[in-house]
Amino acid sequence: MLRWTTILLSILGLCVGVWAVATADEKKPVLPLARPASVNPYGRGVAALGIVEPAGKNVSIFAPESGMVMEVFADVTDTVKAGTPLFRLDTRRVDADLIRAQAALAGGEAEVARWHALPRVEDVPPLEAAVAAAESLWKDREEQRRATSDAAKNGSSTDRDVSRATLLAEVARAELERAKADLAKMKAGGWKPDLAVAETNLARLRAEVQAQEILKDRLTVRAPGPGQVLRRQIEPGEFAGADPNRPAMIIGDLEHLNIRAQVDEEDISLVTAKARAVGRTRGAIVEDITVELLRIEPFARPKSDLNGANTERVDTRVIDVLFRVTTPPKSRIYPGQAVDIFIDAAE
Repeated sequence: MLRWTTILLSILGLCVGVWAVATADEKKPVLPLARPASVNPYGRGVAALGIVEPAGKNVSIFAPESGMVMEVFADVTDTVKAGTPLFRLDTRRVDADLIRAQAALAGGEAEVARWHALPRVEDVPPLEAAVAAAESLWKDREEQRRATSDAAKNGSSTDRDVSRATLLAEVARAELERAKADLAKMKAGGWKPDLAVAETNLARLRAEVQAQEILKDRLTVRAPGPGQVLRRQIEPGEFAGADPNRPAMIIGDLEHLNIRAQVDEEDISLVTAKARAVGRTRGAIVEDITVELLRIEPFARPKSDLNGANTERVDTRVIDVLFRVTTPPKSRIYPGQAVDIFIDAAE
C-alpha cells in the first residue's frame, strides 16, 4: 500500500510541475545596451583598428651601456627639449681614467713649456766664461808660437820647439771653437725636432682627455628631440641594461597625434590616397575624431593584435594606413590607445 501511495504522489507532483511551467507567463526584462553600437557612417566603408601614436612616433630611450643609474632628471609628464638630460649612469670608472689623462696632459704641457724656456739664464754665464778662458789661452799659445818661430830664425830654438808650440796653439784654437759652439748652441735654445715631438705628444694627450670627456658625457642620456615623457621605468640605484623590451623611458610629442590603422589586406584595395575617414573613441564616452589620411605604408605585415574572435585568422596580414588627427575629441586620447577608424571605400 505504501508503495502505491508513493507512486501516486510522484505522479501528482509531476503533473503539478508541468502545469506550473505551462501556465507561467513571466516576461524576461529587456536590458538596455551599456552604450550605443559603433556604426560605420559610410554606406560602403572599411572599418579598421587604429592605435594612437605621437606624430614623431614613440621614442624609446635606452641606456648606452649596462650600468648603475646614479641620477634621474626627468619624470612622467615632464616636457623636454632636444638635449635635455634624462638620466645619468655611474661615471666613476671614466672619471678615474679622465684624472689620469689630465695629469699626463699637464706633463706634456710642461715639456713644451720647458722647450720654449730654453736657454736657461743661469747656463749662459759659465759658457761665456769658458769662451773667454779658451780665447785667452789661445792668444797665449799663439804668442808663444810666434816667439818660438822668431827664436828659431836666430838659431835659439829648434824646429822641434817650433812644432810643439804650433801644436799647442792649434789645440788651444780648437778648444776655443768648441767653447764658442757650446755657447751658440745654448743661446739658440731648444732643437726644433724636439719641439715637434713634444707638441705631437701633447696633441695625443689632449685627444685622450677629450675622448674621456666624450665617454663621460655619453653616460648622461639626453632627449633626442622635443616631447613629453610618457613613461619612466628607471630609478636611481637600479641597474640599467640593454633589454630591448624594457626601455628606460618613452618620449612622444603629445601636441601632434597620429592614428595608425591596420587595414586588412583584403580591404586595402578599397582605400585610396584621398579617401575620407573618421575616427571614433571606445569606452564610456564615444566621440568622433576628425582625421586626415597622410599615407598608406606599402608594406604588408602579419596582424599582431588578436582579439580572440572566432572569425579571426592568425595568418591575416594588414597594411598600415596613417592618419593625422586634425580635431581631437573633447575627451583626451593617449598614445597607445585603441580607436575605431572608418574609411569611405572607393567605388
